[in-house]
Amino acid sequence: MHKTFTKEDLLLYLYGEMNREERQELRSVISEDNKFQAEFLALKEAKECLNKGRVSPSAFAVNNIMSYAKALTVKPSKQLKIVDFVLN
Repeated sequence: MHKTFTKEDLLLYLYGEMNREERQELRSVISEDNKFQAEFLALKEAKECLNKGRVSPSAFAVNNIMSYAKALTVKPSKQLKIVDFVLN
């Protein structure tokens, strides 16, 4: 009996989350079914695009955030029983 594979299975395969038997069976289905192969290639391309898009914030942005965090004081309000945020 053959398992029916889904897009979720393709994602599991792409991220290395399948056991050996499932991987082998899925490879077989991908090679035999043109529609499924097209879905696989589309997901693979999307994954590659996501990996390329990783960026880090600039040093300027990080320094601004850190400066703001250092300048911020959090203390309980004496009158309203809430927390006040005070910029030093």
